[in-house]
Order: sequence, then structure tokens, then C-alpha cells
Amino acid sequence: MASSSNTLAEVLLSRRVQEMVVNGEQPVSLYICRDEKDAQNAPISPLAPIPIIDLSLLSSSSTEEELQKLKSALCCWGCFQAINHGIPSSFLDEIQQVTREFFRQSMEEKKKYSKGVVEEMEGYGGDPSPEQGQFLDWQDRLLLTVYPYDLRVPKFWPQNPQSFSKILENYTCKMRMVTKLVSKSMAKSLHLEENCFLEQFGEGATLQARFNHYPCCQRPDIVLGLKPHSDGTGYTIILQDIEGLQILQNQQWLTVPTVPNALFILMGDQMEIMTNGIFKSPVHRVITDKEKVRTSIAVFYTPEKNKEIGPQDGLVNEERPRLFKHVKDYEIIHWEHYQRG
Repeated sequence: MASSSNTLAEVLLSRRVQEMVVNGEQPVSLYICRDEKDAQNAPISPLAPIPIIDLSLLSSSSTEEELQKLKSALCCWGCFQAINHGIPSSFLDEIQQVTREFFRQSMEEKKKYSKGVVEEMEGYGGDPSPEQGQFLDWQDRLLLTVYPYDLRVPKFWPQNPQSFSKILENYTCKMRMVTKLVSKSMAKSLHLEENCFLEQFGEGATLQARFNHYPCCQRPDIVLGLKPHSDGTGYTIILQDIEGLQILQNQQWLTVPTVPNALFILMGDQMEIMTNGIFKSPVHRVITDKEKVRTSIAVFYTPEKNKEIGPQDGLVNEERPRLFKHVKDYEIIHWEHYQRG
């Protein structure tokens, strides 16, 4: 039975959700994450009062108040909305537009950049087939390693739209600047040496860009765009066009509001490890919508390969003993568990 279920998942993942929607197909059983009775009783998710942090204040001479706001946000929520980050709104519009243009292309064009179904992560398609008993996500995505440059896989970088690569190159440079500022600011908010987290990430820290496309779904009550999980990254920087991302706070799902031109920055498990549990790595998911197509761009910031990370020494003491051991390549361990649900 497990074999037949996995085979069906692989067949479904060899196709695109976008293609199924165009053909008028309904979600089949492997996409259904809960029964209709539970769905009918599910409460409406209110908007989450996610703290807003002004990044321009973090790099100014009077930063203490904003640093404490940052610390409070990451201790309580594990995330924040970043404004005044130095990226022009016109450029954010550009990268969102080129993302939509990529997914609007013919299936034949997009499949030039297809990944393998079973194990391969990078490229166009769905996530690798999960273990038996786990439902599939109602989404298509394009995943690309953008930094370090020598880890890029050129065959997966779209040639169309023609502006895609140039815009992504520019976005990568801007993300590197944002991660440097945010990493230093997080350290300073905890009264640590400002470069300590950057040193844990290493000079070869990885940036991966994930372009997500969530097509309309006729059963948003029982089908999810992305299953509940925490990220195995250091942290993730998300640009979203409409609401749909939700975080779990005190056993309640809350919707992350869209703030114009803001970057939503979400802590991953490795940042929780480095801060010895002070900053939280929140569980989150993406819901589907019956009438609206949603796109988002998530950039994952992860320590360099084979680099050991662990709780920062200054955050371990008698009052707060060490909660985590040192670990290498945690994201691989995380992925194995994520596939098991």
C-alpha cells in the first residue's frame, strides 16, 4: 500500500498544479490535509499583529530603542516586518512582476528548468515526494541557489523572461546587504559582539531563492498551499503579494498581513539554536484561495556547508543552561524530518 501511495505521489509531482487547474481538475486525495467536518469547525484566522522594525534606524547612531523592539519581536514572535530596508519599491515590483511572468509562460517553456521528482531540490516543480502518509502541497515553485556563485546550477536559471537573471542577480546583492545588517543587529540586541552570528554563518553562507506560485484551489477548506513546518534555515526573507502565509502562535493560526514594500523576516531553527532558544523559530503554513493566485519570493539564509553552529557562548550561563548541542548541516536533518511530517 505504501508503495502504491508513493508511486501516486510521484506521478502527481511529475505534473504541475498549475496544469491541473488549467485542465479543471479537482484536488485528489493526496492533496487533502483534513476532513470536511474539521474544516467546517475551523475558526477564522485573524491578522497577526507582527511587529514592524525600521531597518534604517538599526544602522543609525541612535539604535537602542529599535534594537530592543527587534529583540522583543524575535523572542515573542520569531519574525518581524522589515521596512526602510533600502530596496526601492520599484525594484520590489520588478522582481514580483518577473516572477509572475515566469509562471504565466507555457508549460513547455517552464519545464525546460524541471527538477527530478524523487530527490532533486533545485529547479522548477514541486518538492520531492514525501514519505508515505504525508499530503502534497498545492503549489509549484522554482528553487535556485544564488550565493555562493560557485554553487549555482546554471541549467535551472530561466532564460525567459529575458530580464529574469539580471533582476535576480540584483536581488541577490540586496539580500546579502539585508542579511549582514539583520545578523549584526540581532547580535547587538542581545549585547553580543556584532559579528558573532555572521561568523557562525561563515563567509560561504548560502542564499537560496524560492519563487512560489499558489494557483487557485476549489477546496481551500481542505487543501493547503504549504504544510505546517518551521524552517531549517538560519532565517528566511519573504516578499509576498497577497495574504496567505500564517504562523502558529499560542496554538492559534494567525494570518501574516501584507505591509506595502515590507520584507517579512522569519527565524529558522538554526537561529533558535545559535541564540540558545531566546529567538523562536515559528511554525507556519500557507493556505489556498478559491479565487486569487498568490506568488511569493522566499530567500533562505543558511550557514555554509560543513560549518558547525551552536549556542553563542555569551547566551549560555547558570540561569540559562545550554539547550542545544553543536551541529553541522542541520538543514539536511531538518528536511528528513519534514518529509516524515
